[in-house]
Amino acid sequence: HRRVPTRKVNDVIRRAQQAQPGPHGVRVLYATQGAIDPPTFTLFANKAIPPHYVRYLERMLREEFDLGATPIKMRIRKRTD
Repeated sequence: HRRVPTRKVNDVIRRAQQAQPGPHGVRVLYATQGAIDPPTFTLFANKAIPPHYVRYLERMLREEFDLGATPIKMRIRKRTD
C-alpha cells in the first residue's frame, strides 16, 4: 500500500459530495490518510455521518485509489465548535 497525498484524498471526497450530497446537511470538511497498513482515512465533518454515507465515501476512495478488496478503516471526527 502507499500513502495518498491529502490533497488527492480531499479532491475525491469533494467530488463524491458534489455527486451525492450528504444527508441532513452532513458535510466532510477535511480528510486525510492517517495510516498505510491498513489504509486508514480520517474524515472531519460538521456533524455525525450516517453509516450508509460513510460506505459511499469509502467506495469512492477504494475506486479512485485502486484499493480493491483491501480492508479500509474510516475514522470520523466531528468538528468541535
